[in-house]
Amino acid sequence: MPQSAVNLIRRRTAGLLLAGFLLAVGTPVYLASARGLGVYLLHPAIFVAQAAPYLIAAGLWLPCRSAPRALVGQGLAALLLLAAGVLYIPMLTGLVPVGGDMVALGFMVIDAITVLVLLVVTVVAHGLLYLRRGTID
Repeated sequence: MPQSAVNLIRRRTAGLLLAGFLLAVGTPVYLASARGLGVYLLHPAIFVAQAAPYLIAAGLWLPCRSAPRALVGQGLAALLLLAAGVLYIPMLTGLVPVGGDMVALGFMVIDAITVLVLLVVTVVAHGLLYLRRGTID
């Protein structure tokens, strides 16, 4: 596959990660302003925790130079965006009631679990790719 195709895949991956990042970071900002949870959700640690999965994913998936690895990154970025949508859109729309003094801890637990799952899925996906192709890159 030509390098321009790999670059296109990487741009799509970056777009998916950016969309998930904006959804994840924007949710506490919206909840803090619209529902009066600013005391709990405007701490800088919340924003660092919300950004961590997307920054780690970008560091793991965007430097890929081969098409198969870039496609794996794109698929995993799409799954990460889907997970962010399933988690955060119900909070934004009011389908899931959000409030209380432990809401910030809830966001941080979600982020810690997301990072762990992200790392495990990345290792498994690239391990399977290695077994199938017999090469790392």
